[in-house]
Amino acid sequence: MAIITEVSVILVGLGRGGLPGWQWLSMASVYSQWMALFCASGLCLASGWTGRLSVRGAWLGSWLIAIWLALLFSYAAWQADALFGQGQIGDTPAMFVLKNVFAVGLVTVVFFRYLEIRARWRADLLTQAEARVQALQARIRPHFLFNSLNTIASLIPNDPGGAEAATLDLADIFRGSMHRADRLISLADELQLARQYLDMEQRRLGARLSVDWRVEELPPGAAVLPLTLQPLLENAVSHGIQTLEQGGKMSVYGRAEGDQVVITISNPLAPEGSDTSGHGMAIRNIRERLSLAFGLRASLLTNQDKERFYAVLSLPYVKHTDH
Repeated sequence: MAIITEVSVILVGLGRGGLPGWQWLSMASVYSQWMALFCASGLCLASGWTGRLSVRGAWLGSWLIAIWLALLFSYAAWQADALFGQGQIGDTPAMFVLKNVFAVGLVTVVFFRYLEIRARWRADLLTQAEARVQALQARIRPHFLFNSLNTIASLIPNDPGGAEAATLDLADIFRGSMHRADRLISLADELQLARQYLDMEQRRLGARLSVDWRVEELPPGAAVLPLTLQPLLENAVSHGIQTLEQGGKMSVYGRAEGDQVVITISNPLAPEGSDTSGHGMAIRNIRERLSLAFGLRASLLTNQDKERFYAVLSLPYVKHTDH
């Protein structure tokens, strides 16, 4: 608003012939900015009323309010100049008010049009982002289901009871993952889903899979995207633990750090020559979902040393609500 007001002042000055002088420009700028602030404040105070109107009625009502406020402000300014400023304005009150009202009416139309275009642009962006998140989530579920069914199938010959328990876990996991892809869930629910997934894998791998949970310092009410941790855990199992004959230990550690929630998942590295195809795809998938949901406030960093691979997930600490 301040920028549009100042540009309008400069254009009026140029219309007077040549570059405007500094004295005129400074006085006109101060006057115009105060009038813009006065009109904007009035529109904010009236937003409760205009918000109950139709879209067309709200635009028209807001424009008329701005015109009326500009009339009041300009008439008060002319009276103040007549009393304390030795009549520096020069115009009659009717002419001065008419010029101001015309200028405010024209600039307000342009400004409202800009707001409308920006609102439509943001709505289109949100719609596209939601569609992309839905598509990314749709890629995860079939892959997750395929691996889970393979786990259950491997348990049936030798451990029917374990297969039955794994099937029940799978039902619980999918019940929890049926949230909308762009709808946040609580971190407690996401951790529960992650635990159930690792329980299923532990039935299949037995003593080869050991999990060190250190998540007591995580805020359970933090908001996260559904199925954010599970693909990272699946990577750790498939491309780390499962590739080692003796298996290994996976570590899940997390805590709140200021306004961020940080979760680190580590696993032993696969032997040289192991097939790790699909590992990078899951990482890119999660990063894209985080970017669409949180922008630059969220990140997924990966690193490795000589023995272990680390995935560090950082999310903004936003409290989850049920609606």
